[in-house]
Amino acid sequence: MRASLLAAATGVACLLLPAAPAAAGDPIMPLSEVRSGMQCTGYSVVRGTDISSFAVEVIDVVAAEPGADTAMILVEASGPAVDATGIGPGFSGSPVYCGGRNIGAISESIGDYGGKVVLATPIESILANPVDPPTAGAASPRAAAALKRIRREGTRPLMAPLTVSGVHPKLGRALEQAGKRLGRPVAASPAGPLGSFPPQTLRPGSAVATGYSNGDVRMSAVGTVAYTDADRVWAFGHPFEGVGARSLFLQDAYVYKVVNDPNASLTGGSYKLAAPGHDVGIVTNDAFAAVVGRVSALPATTSVEAFAKDADTGVTRAVRTGVVDETDVDNPTGFTPLGSVAPLAVAQAAGTTMQSAPGRLTGRMCITIRLRERPDRPARFCNRYVSSTGFFEGGADPLSNQIAVAAAFDTADAISLIEIYAGRPPHVASVRASVEMRRGERVARLLGVRAPKRVRAGSKVTLRVRMQRYRGDAFTKRYRVRIPRGVKPGRRPLELGLDEETLSEDELLELILGIDPDGDDDEEIKPPVSLNDLLERIESLGRWDGVQLRVGRRRARGFLDRDLVIDGSARTTVRVVRRR
Repeated sequence: MRASLLAAATGVACLLLPAAPAAAGDPIMPLSEVRSGMQCTGYSVVRGTDISSFAVEVIDVVAAEPGADTAMILVEASGPAVDATGIGPGFSGSPVYCGGRNIGAISESIGDYGGKVVLATPIESILANPVDPPTAGAASPRAAAALKRIRREGTRPLMAPLTVSGVHPKLGRALEQAGKRLGRPVAASPAGPLGSFPPQTLRPGSAVATGYSNGDVRMSAVGTVAYTDADRVWAFGHPFEGVGARSLFLQDAYVYKVVNDPNASLTGGSYKLAAPGHDVGIVTNDAFAAVVGRVSALPATTSVEAFAKDADTGVTRAVRTGVVDETDVDNPTGFTPLGSVAPLAVAQAAGTTMQSAPGRLTGRMCITIRLRERPDRPARFCNRYVSSTGFFEGGADPLSNQIAVAAAFDTADAISLIEIYAGRPPHVASVRASVEMRRGERVARLLGVRAPKRVRAGSKVTLRVRMQRYRGDAFTKRYRVRIPRGVKPGRRPLELGLDEETLSEDELLELILGIDPDGDDDEEIKPPVSLNDLLERIESLGRWDGVQLRVGRRRARGFLDRDLVIDGSARTTVRVVRRR
């Protein structure tokens, strides 16, 4: 099971984008000075990029639970910026100032109807998390207790939904529904405001994103900056995934609006509909009380390109995205963001190129994966796919395109082999997938086969194969095949056939959002043990989908038709004679 959802920047413009400096640190108020009844001010973005203010009253200081690191501050928000919607996901990290000093940041819901009463993490707890955390070692018992505290019944972090932007609206809604089933909030967001927006200077109250990817398909979590000091940035006031050292995008963000949903106890409450913006730095620490990073150089990335072509019309679509590479911090979640983003990019490209979802399709994908450790030896495989129908309840969407689903599955399988590699984790330099699709099933079913009466083991013969195209006419084609070696002389059955497999849209969504649909299977996949083994295992995902040949008890590849996928079975009898 993945721990969560889930090259250079995808455009030269992003590479040349100057990093905006963060503001210097503001004075802070120790928790010991925070008192009930204090009248304070909170800051957050509720529309666009402008920071709005709202009134905050300190109700009380909540004592720390046994084993927890800190007490919490119970506050109530009011004012035009929040009266209509209350506080919800996306507000996490909103700083609270009393008398010009920062006392902490809003971080947890208590299920209050209307979302006005929430908990804030004291600023001392937030700033206790360094920008450069240790890169190995287990969490302390006190840290573990803190994580249990934020998950206690009745309260929960104002965890920003995993925001997915740049995908087809119906694909986005399918991801949202899958997130509900899996208990992982997902918000499908527009890619960004028309004409974009200028890079933002991160300061307390700014909208900020922790991102897995940039470019055309983006996965991120949007929250609020709690504190800045020179180039250092603290945000959220709670964990993103809570795994310590990270190498993620630090991004500014644009808020379309706060979606109003007052019933926080049942639905999680109102939330910010927002999209990540410019890459401005790197997130280096994912701690229990904050997400911490620097406005500086960007994290290492893997280039992902997915190209799709409608072979009937010539229309093409390209999806390009950069995905963070956390290899150098030992992939702390246990999996890679690449395993979520790359299949999604393939599904988006292939599922939208035809601008519809025909039920009957034939397609082919070729994918190339390059490792930085083996620039001379890319791994490549190609597979063909046939879809007999893709329409399902709720209407057609990109995942109704079974070619897109199958291609995305194969992409996920390839990345999974890299994730379970037993050696030193390699750096994935690039993933490039190319999908071509045609309307209609280029499929024929076997009706019969005629072979020479006498054949010799190991020799080639010509078969006359009778077939019928789906919803078409019957016809006969000739194929050259080699009789398997080792067949004993005598009368033997000669059989042709092909196995089929089916794929599930729900299983693909689970993979993208971080659940392994085969995680409960008894069969355990052996990890590749060397880079050569890894590359060969990736290439072995290429399926030979020709017709299998069996003579007697000996099996071998029969023939591959470049224009047709052939299924069904056919049988005849031959006499195998001794070789001269």
